[in-house]
Amino acid sequence: MFGRKKRADVGTYVDPPIAPLAPIERVVDEGALIYVASARMALMNHIVVGALGNHVDYEPEVLRQVVRAELQNLAADNDDTAARLESSPPVEFDSDMPKQLAEQKREDQRRRPEVHRLIADILRRCALSDIDVETLLTQAQADAVDAMFRAINARLSPTASVTDEDYNAQRAQRIRDFVDIDLFGAVQPAPPDHKTAQKAGRKSKRKTGRN
Repeated sequence: MFGRKKRADVGTYVDPPIAPLAPIERVVDEGALIYVASARMALMNHIVVGALGNHVDYEPEVLRQVVRAELQNLAADNDDTAARLESSPPVEFDSDMPKQLAEQKREDQRRRPEVHRLIADILRRCALSDIDVETLLTQAQADAVDAMFRAINARLSPTASVTDEDYNAQRAQRIRDFVDIDLFGAVQPAPPDHKTAQKAGRKSKRKTGRN
């Protein structure tokens, strides 16, 4: 009655099969997409800081030069990484590691420099492509406008943390808010409308007549 319970037989643990390495073309394409997205984010930040922090006018040609330079810098970083990997001693893996897994890791280590060099080539071609640069510029501009509207929304309604479903429908009002608000200060007072000005004028005349 009080004896030890018999354990259920769950079988013997077997290592799961080793997933094959992704084709190098896929690795390069996905890596390049990440770096291009990084360049787009850098350009968006440049637009936002220029507009709000430095009050710099939107100059498309200047921004094209910015994104081209960012892509070229990212390409150079990938070339530097490839050179560093080629000059580094190979990593030694644990002797108790399964042979197939160790061989796969060696293959991954061997092809890493080639992956970075191929990514660098894609980034340079993107920097030289007017179409790709214009696409990045358009996307970054839209991202920057959206980020600024979100900042306005957060200042006007501190409790708002996400965009509601009516965001696009209220876009015109948000643009008017963008004119009336100082993102680094207080909301600017709105000018009085015509009826308010007339009422204020009548009050001023009555006070003058009393004196």
